[in-house]
Amino acid sequence: MKRLFIIPSLLLCLALLPGGTVPSGPRVPQFVDPTGTYTLTGTIKRHHVMGHSGELRVQLLDSDRVAIAFYINKGYPNYESGSFTDTLMYNEDIARYTPACDSDCTIIFWFSQKTMELRGLYRNPHASCGFASGVMTGAIFAKTSWERPVIQDLSAHGAVR
Repeated sequence: MKRLFIIPSLLLCLALLPGGTVPSGPRVPQFVDPTGTYTLTGTIKRHHVMGHSGELRVQLLDSDRVAIAFYINKGYPNYESGSFTDTLMYNEDIARYTPACDSDCTIIFWFSQKTMELRGLYRNPHASCGFASGVMTGAIFAKTSWERPVIQDLSAHGAVR
């Protein structure tokens, strides 16, 4: 009696697996609208931010261009940071930024529905993408808002303190 239950269950499972009898066509990648705000939060220990933290604000301008305001901070003890605001080409869920001052490096922003993965491509292993040493690092920023953000300089230069 147990075998009679197991055999239909096994056949149902096989039908649901890829390549089974259930039709499965090629998976079409879904377009990712990157518009929103993404944050990276370092850990706080003894009132100091340890590790990298930052913010990325993105607005899709049309199907192949995004406006970006980006800020990243290295954290304690020196809190070196870098930022830029620019309009970048956007295709295949990726935006690329090559600083004018450092053509040996490209910063890649890879978007998914809930995250942005920050990556760097370097021709020169000592390239810093125009930022202080150690500021640029691979990281995953969490999408914290799907609202249309204000694109502005996030470095706080010229801010009243």
